[in-house]
Amino acid sequence: MAAVALILLIACANLANLQLVRAAGRKREFGVRLALGAARRAMLRQLLTESLLISAIGGLTGIALAVVLVRVAAVNLTGMVPRLNEIAVNWAVVPLVLGLIGLTGAFCGLAPALASMKAEVLDALREGSHGAGRSRGQHRLRSALVITEAALAMVLLVGAGLLLRSFARMLETDPGIETTHVMTASLALPKQDYPTQQKANAFYSELQKRLEAIPGVHSVGFSSNIPVIGRNSSRLFTPQGYIRKPNEGWALASNYLVAGNYFDALRIPLISGRYFDARDDRPGAPLTAIISQSFAERYFAGKHPVGMHVKIGPSYDSPMPVITIVGVVGNVKANHLDDEQMIQMYEPVSQAAADLGQLHAVIGVVGDLRVVVRTAGDPADLEGNFTKIVRQLDPLLAITDLQTMDEVVSSTQSSRRFSTAVLAAFAAVALLLSLLGIYGVLAYTVTEKTREIAIRMALGATRQHVLRRTIASAIVLASVGIISGLLASTVLTRFLKSLLYGVQPLDSAAIAGATAVLLLCAILAGWLPARRASAIEPMEALRRE
Repeated sequence: MAAVALILLIACANLANLQLVRAAGRKREFGVRLALGAARRAMLRQLLTESLLISAIGGLTGIALAVVLVRVAAVNLTGMVPRLNEIAVNWAVVPLVLGLIGLTGAFCGLAPALASMKAEVLDALREGSHGAGRSRGQHRLRSALVITEAALAMVLLVGAGLLLRSFARMLETDPGIETTHVMTASLALPKQDYPTQQKANAFYSELQKRLEAIPGVHSVGFSSNIPVIGRNSSRLFTPQGYIRKPNEGWALASNYLVAGNYFDALRIPLISGRYFDARDDRPGAPLTAIISQSFAERYFAGKHPVGMHVKIGPSYDSPMPVITIVGVVGNVKANHLDDEQMIQMYEPVSQAAADLGQLHAVIGVVGDLRVVVRTAGDPADLEGNFTKIVRQLDPLLAITDLQTMDEVVSSTQSSRRFSTAVLAAFAAVALLLSLLGIYGVLAYTVTEKTREIAIRMALGATRQHVLRRTIASAIVLASVGIISGLLASTVLTRFLKSLLYGVQPLDSAAIAGATAVLLLCAILAGWLPARRASAIEPMEALRRE
């Protein structure tokens, strides 16, 4: 919303500049009409009407483009942003937009119209068409509007740069798992068909056996959830011998109930101890858990965690059963790629069942699991065989979230990717508008100062000097805008802090990049007017004047 407001302000500044230039070029016309008895109020109404027409044409064109672009995005970009195909233009908002268009036209046309109406008849007639617009006040106003455009464009460029760098940092983040060559799906065993944990375990055991028999399949595992997607549950626990510091919160861990070769399927490395095996699945086996490296470093600092114990709950003195740590594995990103929560605890699915008489999680039969399958080839090619095998085991079982692990990770980045793309697009539009503003002011200035430039050249100024002087004007306008934009960015970019990962709101690389882009584009915008100024023939220009 803020980016839209900045774009609107830049567009308003551009429209106001356009109106100023048009009004200045018609100063002689206004003088003649006033001399012939035209009322200033009638001329003011005419100028405002012209401004409203320009604004209306632009606004209606924008609405038409919005309808087309939304439909194009819904058809072509649905894979990048979930549910994008459901987005449509809200026609209930169109009357509000039309009202805003009218206000914009009136606001942008009022100041230039009032400035033009202040002219005295004799002064306007005396200046003539070539002398129109030489008011220093109007020149300063045009420059101020261009500086405002550059400043607002700078804010958007810095914001887009921050999000781009943040997104790049996030893509470089190690999720703690190997996502390539992995297929995943969700299965939910109905309680009425699988009333005991033994029956649910038998289903998943047979599914694992059949999947691993497929040529190219390396390993198959199951989990109550998978990393990165942000749907895992947290569990309150108390480590053996750990004393909470004053004002320290409860110890919470992202909890995973796993089965099969889960760690191997996702390539989660074993740091010490062992993975789960048949010893943990037999009836009556002691409760066991595997913890993440961050878990071990925080709660068992300086100790060997394998063989230590934890209890579920806020106190180690609780009647809950003791859970023995049998292994330590690498950290994974539990919720999102930018997640800093690395405290994880894994438990065997079989030990979480109530019918074993070792109730340490009131969840009953664990039948809703995510399947992860590592294959040597393209995991998408496995989807047909996977569906066929599941149908053979249970024809009525629903299969959901059937996708590759790369697709899972990509989907978690969709909102950030979309935000980055939208702000980058807004920054590009803002940059284009500000460059048009710089070009317009310099082009009009060259026309306005043709006589002055001709005299300078007649007195010995070289064409290169005129070229450099005009481009320098563009650089000055852009530089003042950049400085103003940087000052505004120090405040506004703080609102992006929640969207940033691995970069600070005042990231030097983002600021340097935005500055370089705006300066370079300003030079390009000033090049054509500068070339035109340097091509002036002094004698011909002076004869015309």
